[in-house]
Amino acid sequence: MFFLTGCTLLGTSSKHQANDDRSAGSHSSKYTRTFNEDFEGVWSAVLMSLGALLLDKIDKEKGIIKTGWVEGFSERKARSVVTDRLLDDYWKERYRITIKISGNNLMSSVKVSCQVQEKARGGSAAYRRERKKSTGEREEEALMRIEEILSEG
Repeated sequence: MFFLTGCTLLGTSSKHQANDDRSAGSHSSKYTRTFNEDFEGVWSAVLMSLGALLLDKIDKEKGIIKTGWVEGFSERKARSVVTDRLLDDYWKERYRITIKISGNNLMSSVKVSCQVQEKARGGSAAYRRERKKSTGEREEEALMRIEEILSEG
């Protein structure tokens, strides 16, 4: 939800501004950016920023884009230090990104969240995925790509 007050909109020196979630009473994510761009322009920039990622959900009316799962490997090793020298043995990891866009003809806000799951290489743990806290790197990277696309256009 946006509340435009006084000269907040007119007093910005840059075209893009980051939300600071340390302000009193703020419930926004730290992976949120507000852009002085209309919803349509930001929506297009977000889609372009996702590049070749498979999209699982696109709901323009609700402003939600969710990618499919992207498979990869965790930085966490599956075995001991001794076997690491012989085997490049990492846990499997996957993630998906959800982007929520809200705005109007003057401003738009983009909130990025990333869900991460990890699965051990062997044993009974290899059959289940455990949720893992995101480091925030993917969220920041997505926001930077969106910002770059908007500044180019």
